Amino acid sequence: MNVPGMNAVGRLGKTAIALIAVVAVVLVAVIVYFSYQQLAYKRYTAYFSTTNALYVGDPVKVLGVPVGKVTAIKARSGDVKVQFKVDDDVDVPKNVKAVIVAQNLVSGRFIQLNPAYDGGPKLGDGGDIPMSQTAVPVEWDQIKTQLTQLSETLGPNGTDPGLADRTLSTAAKNLNGNGADINASIHNLAAVLGTLSNNRGDLFATVRSLQALTNALSGSHEQLVQFNGRIASVSQVLADDTPELNGAMNNLSTALTDLKSFLGNNSGALDDTVDKLSNFTRILSDKNEQISGLLHSAPNQLQNFYNIYAPLQGALMGVFSLPNGGNLIDLICGSIAGADRPGQQGDAQKCVDRLGPMLTTMAVSYPPFVLNPIVGINGTPNDVTYQNNDVKRRAQQREALQNQGIDGRNAGVLPPQLSDLILPRGAR
Repeated sequence: MNVPGMNAVGRLGKTAIALIAVVAVVLVAVIVYFSYQQLAYKRYTAYFSTTNALYVGDPVKVLGVPVGKVTAIKARSGDVKVQFKVDDDVDVPKNVKAVIVAQNLVSGRFIQLNPAYDGGPKLGDGGDIPMSQTAVPVEWDQIKTQLTQLSETLGPNGTDPGLADRTLSTAAKNLNGNGADINASIHNLAAVLGTLSNNRGDLFATVRSLQALTNALSGSHEQLVQFNGRIASVSQVLADDTPELNGAMNNLSTALTDLKSFLGNNSGALDDTVDKLSNFTRILSDKNEQISGLLHSAPNQLQNFYNIYAPLQGALMGVFSLPNGGNLIDLICGSIAGADRPGQQGDAQKCVDRLGPMLTTMAVSYPPFVLNPIVGINGTPNDVTYQNNDVKRRAQQREALQNQGIDGRNAGVLPPQLSDLILPRGAR
């Protein structure tokens, strides 16, 4: 049995349930949408001086790639607040700059974030970009205004032909008749540029050398400071001693004047002296070989003379010896071989064959007699004249010491054989 009232209530209940379901679905969709927006994007706020032709929904780019959109624009006193969002996976550096870019005069504009993030501190979600880090493009109205002002400044004004006309007239007057010179200047400039191009390697090497010099000077900054300080000290000393320096310079000027006068009065004598000096140096050059030999042998000769000269006795002293006396075969037969002419070497061999058996048993280094005329006594002590009493005392003292030593060594000693008597002082 159908009751009309109950059917109406049932239809109303179904309609209410359907409306509640739709509202619930819409609320869930809105919540999901806003939750997605919160999770999928980061939001930032930038402040610009103007935002002409920038609208909500215009893109936000990094390196020309869209990464977000403008979400709100609000004009304020002194600036314009612009809110935008970027993808959650896009990082923004803390020192980011926001620039409104106009690709041309009629197309829309976008916000360019620069630089792209490559490390370092990040600008957090909800961060602000101050107006000191934003920029806006120059508007066409501003360009037109500037062009108008420029044309008014350069163009004619009543009877005044204008700055541009005067400039062109002056340039025309200056260039009139100078075409050939200008052409030559251009050719010369081209030649200079060609030379620089051909020698660019040397030019760059010079620049590199200057760079190395600059680096060296920079590395030696402390030494340069010390050098400048010392130069300043020297300058101060010179400044403090100015009167003394003036006196010294005046004295030097007087001395140079006297020297000039002396050279002028004695030029002939100086010429003769220089000529003689030239001859002397030429002789030294010609006798270079003899002088070298003298310098080579003179030290040995002076040393030998010093060794054989006795200043207290005023005499030459030495021992007579036979060179190579220890080997008479070499002494005699070698002398014969040295005197032989080429092709007569047989005489030396005959000497060795005939005299060798006899000379091998003989070897003497001193003459076979006791008397030595070189070191023998040539005078008594009374015959010596001394320079002064001190020299006489030292000479007599030395002679007494020598005699005492000789007598002490020879006291009670008998030579074992006759040959010891032949040798000087008993072979001691």
